[in-house]
Amino acid sequence: MGEKIEYFTRSQIEDERWDDWIKASLNRRMQATSWFLDNFSPGWGALVMDNGNAVMPVTQNRKYGISYLFQPIFVQQLGFFYTDDHYSRFLPEFIEKINVNFRFADISFNEMNDISTTGYQCSTLYNYILRLDRPYSLTAGSFKNNTRRNVIKASRLGVRLTSRYSASEIIRLFIQHNGRMYPNIRKLNYSRLADSIEHSIARGMLCIRAARARNGDIIAAACFLKDFDRHLFYFSANTAEGRMQGAMFMLIDNFIRENSEQEMLLDFNGSMNQGHARFYKGFGARRTAYQRLKINRLMFPVNYLIM
Repeated sequence: MGEKIEYFTRSQIEDERWDDWIKASLNRRMQATSWFLDNFSPGWGALVMDNGNAVMPVTQNRKYGISYLFQPIFVQQLGFFYTDDHYSRFLPEFIEKINVNFRFADISFNEMNDISTTGYQCSTLYNYILRLDRPYSLTAGSFKNNTRRNVIKASRLGVRLTSRYSASEIIRLFIQHNGRMYPNIRKLNYSRLADSIEHSIARGMLCIRAARARNGDIIAAACFLKDFDRHLFYFSANTAEGRMQGAMFMLIDNFIRENSEQEMLLDFNGSMNQGHARFYKGFGARRTAYQRLKINRLMFPVNYLIM
């Protein structure tokens, strides 16, 4: 087809140039910018075509002497980014480039990448998106009855919102009340998450909202990251008391109210958990799909050790 795909190491990639490529793409994502990748996948590289008109970050690691691709924890989607629909047809060639150079890959692509027709093994995952361009009254009119009841309950029980909350506090709340459900998340992952939250706050791209019970205790908290055309429900923590009092319902409702009539989306950052899915759909969010690519050409038992 004429176009050449080149591989660049991290040291060969200029931050400003890379970020301009991502910003110019049709399916741009903040988590594909250089500072996000540096934080969650140090040593990342990239596949580049036609001076950045089609690019793909390569989040690689090394274990047992084997280089492999992985999906960074706390980064939902990366994949293939392009500036024009013309370049979308080169997705199979980018995946083939990965397949030739890595014997193991487990990575998520974004919603504008369809890898199901490429012949490679993939699984379908789901995300939930809510448009914020309508008046709040219209958006709230699409809430499920259970969502409305919980918003009202939180107010009736005296739940109050605050923006005075830090990255370390919300992570500590998550570990204390939710951490045991995610044993694969290590201390290093939480440290990187804290760095990304603090960095985003410093850039004016992230806000934290916390909910206090009537007695003043924090019972729920959430981070919202401004991601180009969307607000990403980036990270959250909820306590048993917060669930009983509907605190997270109030947090989301308040954020929707504050950001209504913007040409933006609220991206709930997806989940395959049925309870989480019901929660997102309760606000009228629509389901979208993205795919996860798996390549495993390692020999036993290394193929299981890498996973």
